[in-house]
Amino acid sequence: MSPKLKPETLAERKAQILKAALNCFARKGYHQTTMDDIVLEAGLSKGGVYWHFSSKKELFLLLFESIVADVGNSLSVAVDSEASATDKLCSMLDVLVTISTAEEFRDLFPLMIDVWAQNSQDPDVNEAAVAVYNHFRQPLVQLIEEGIASGEFRVVDAGALASILLALYDGLAVQWMIDETIVDWDAVSQTVKETFFAGLLAREPQP
Repeated sequence: MSPKLKPETLAERKAQILKAALNCFARKGYHQTTMDDIVLEAGLSKGGVYWHFSSKKELFLLLFESIVADVGNSLSVAVDSEASATDKLCSMLDVLVTISTAEEFRDLFPLMIDVWAQNSQDPDVNEAAVAVYNHFRQPLVQLIEEGIASGEFRVVDAGALASILLALYDGLAVQWMIDETIVDWDAVSQTVKETFFAGLLAREPQP
């Protein structure tokens, strides 16, 4: 039977379990974590945890889904502003740095790589991986195409350029996770903007 708890209490309980799962995954890794570990971390009964989540994979996918949604919202704010395409793209690059250095993303990024590498044939895991890149890539493609259409940017393959930008920030995030002293994010932001826009901005206004 359903536990007789208020909706807000149920939501708090789910958030408590998700936080416990994230802590366990970050500390032990996905494959070494068991549901018993999560139950212990959450401080709840096993039945209480299993009422909300049937497996650690469900927990993992929901964690990633929530962070991907936050990413999409952050990037959409930049795309939907009234600024120029250049200013909006600068804002999006700043958002990518914020995301890459966020504690939650830092915990889940290496975890996602590990899970995908060991479960590459799992359609649920693959779908989660695809969703991550779509949420990052689509707003970038949209904004680059907007800049091309307005004449701010010269004509380039928007999809290819978006993929290159994501690969750049992915690689930087990996380096930073290995050794925080390797990556100076302020210097990275400034350098990327100076060199990236030097090649992207149209030399002359497009008709």
